[in-house]
Amino acid sequence: MGWIDEETYKEAMDESPVVYDNTLTQNRAPFIVDEVARRLPELGITDMKSGGYEIYTTIDLRLQDAAKEALKKAYEESLERIEGYKKREAKIKETTPSYEVSLDVNTSLLNGAIVSLDSASGDILTLVGSVDYKNSPYNRATQGKRLPGSAFKPFIYQVAIDLGYSGATELIDIARTYKYEKNGEELTWSPRNYGKNYKGLISLREALVHSSNLATINLVNEIGLNQLLTELDKFGIENLPRNLSISLGTISLSPLELAKYLSSFANSGMQVEPHLISTIEQKSNTIYEKDQKSKFITEPTQAFIMTTILRDVVQNGTGRRAKVDGIELAGKTGTTNNNVDGWFAGYSPTIETVVWFGNDDNSPMHRWETGGKIAGPAFARFYKSVLDLYPQIQREFIAPEGIVEVNIGGKKEYFSEISKPPRANNEAEANEELIF
Repeated sequence: MGWIDEETYKEAMDESPVVYDNTLTQNRAPFIVDEVARRLPELGITDMKSGGYEIYTTIDLRLQDAAKEALKKAYEESLERIEGYKKREAKIKETTPSYEVSLDVNTSLLNGAIVSLDSASGDILTLVGSVDYKNSPYNRATQGKRLPGSAFKPFIYQVAIDLGYSGATELIDIARTYKYEKNGEELTWSPRNYGKNYKGLISLREALVHSSNLATINLVNEIGLNQLLTELDKFGIENLPRNLSISLGTISLSPLELAKYLSSFANSGMQVEPHLISTIEQKSNTIYEKDQKSKFITEPTQAFIMTTILRDVVQNGTGRRAKVDGIELAGKTGTTNNNVDGWFAGYSPTIETVVWFGNDDNSPMHRWETGGKIAGPAFARFYKSVLDLYPQIQREFIAPEGIVEVNIGGKKEYFSEISKPPRANNEAEANEELIF
């Protein structure tokens, strides 16, 4: 048409255009784009690609990158550990033929997920559904439902605390055998602690800090299964098992669902509904805006008592690998039977995070890979990045009004109007001899 000269025309014809892959694999946060696309039809939007929408999410892209890196690093460290386990077990097998090895562990299906929320608003800050989107775009953070194991125990213990128990309350930590009937057949169930030990009597705080299965089951018995289930209904958890196996977390949850319920502790007793989409605009008009929803679960004092126990889990218990210098963290590990799932669910004073690892076919990870060992380091690495990116973030949990701190045996314990300090027994026994 005469708009360019001959030389420009030849240059243009000789140019080899670079063709960019416009699929989601090139997107900085492909799991977010996928999840938004899944949620839009629920909002009545079916023309996402052609409707001219501007969609604003709650995601913090810097934290999203940090979460992705934390998950990938923990995954790689697990693969290295498992190879090390195999080599050591092979050497032991050479000298001890009867030694049971785990050489057949399949690591090709190992994967993970991580999700973080703003504890007060419910805004989803990070959402990573696998260790590598290109290899697996399936979003395990929202679509994958797995057993939380001991990561579910805090909900049981919160019920006890709301009923007046405290961290100092003594629980029974002994083995028992339970008989039950299934399909007309009488069966027995003999649960045990992870370390195959028991202590007889143990404080509620110590039971949760060290994740005692037996103390938890005995606590459920003491509360009463029916009352426990009634109290757990306030969390809104669906499909709760109606038997004692609830003590060991035999319920299927996605990491995002667990994060929602976890907000009941992280947000001072108020559970928040997670949000991913903040606003949607079309032709400069706002057609959608998030509706922040929350509901009362427990008093701030009771939620704080739980936080102090979960803080001890990180400081001295099964969650020590999740500890980060410079910030207080609270949380709980979870490892299901045969090490099929590994969890860490926890929070700082402002951000909560759930990490999950496991094989996609529900086969066991290596028998030495626990929630604390595989998920805890990912949690810690993420919060180290949080401190680097937001050094001004709140770093300490603040006790609400009504909390009484007492020193018992050189250790701090926390009480409230509901969870009162234990009374000292000053009454003399009738058969005691007066000696002065």
